[in-house]
Amino acid sequence: MNRLAALLALGWVLAATPAARADDVEVFARVVVDATPLRSGAGPGFRRIGIATRGETFPVRRRATTGYWFQIERPDGTLAWILGDTVYTHEVGEDSEARRWRVFAPPPLAEAKMEIAAMFGALGGGGFMAVRPTLVLDAYFGIEVTGAASVNRAGNLLLAGGGGVVNVFPLWPVVPFFVVGGGAAFSDPNADTFLLEKGTTAMLYGGGGLRFGFRKRLVLRLEVRTYVFFEPDSYVSQEEYSGGITVFF
Repeated sequence: MNRLAALLALGWVLAATPAARADDVEVFARVVVDATPLRSGAGPGFRRIGIATRGETFPVRRRATTGYWFQIERPDGTLAWILGDTVYTHEVGEDSEARRWRVFAPPPLAEAKMEIAAMFGALGGGGFMAVRPTLVLDAYFGIEVTGAASVNRAGNLLLAGGGGVVNVFPLWPVVPFFVVGGGAAFSDPNADTFLLEKGTTAMLYGGGGLRFGFRKRLVLRLEVRTYVFFEPDSYVSQEEYSGGITVFF
């Protein structure tokens, strides 16, 4: 748990530290209505890809050749079009808060429906890999399914389970999260030193980690989890240390 605390402290420091700012002046668009759609093209017939609310400010990349539309850059680095009647455009310099983040960008938890993480690392004394789809119920909450495997000289271990995910500060570029859940483990030992006997056993897990959000929706993920495997007359605990990449849909 000391390693988990250190991981969360690292995220806190990075999220509170602004990235370097450019020296030039840019045009920004500030939303002046309660809400307005963001579209994939310059016109009301294009697909809606998001919503902007009053007070949000975006860098303007260009104006449409026809119609009163602006192409803006969202915090995650992706582009969208916004109707000019819904924004106020202005120039700002290097001291503007709108230019604060240049490398990091918040993961798209607020608008995503699904997250899929591919993780690699170690569990106990063996190699570890996992695929973790998560149904995003809200920016703060999700339901996760885990499928994982651990391999070492003493034997193989397959894990399947599910549980809840709680995201702390989901609109930050570095998002701490906590997980808890349970499931089953299937062990196939090659030697008497393997942590579990052959067969299926129940398990519980808990832990947490950090998502590091970058521009263009690149999101890296680091995790520390503790597993408890229940034998008929005892239990065994092991820790997972993993890192990987996650994508949102």
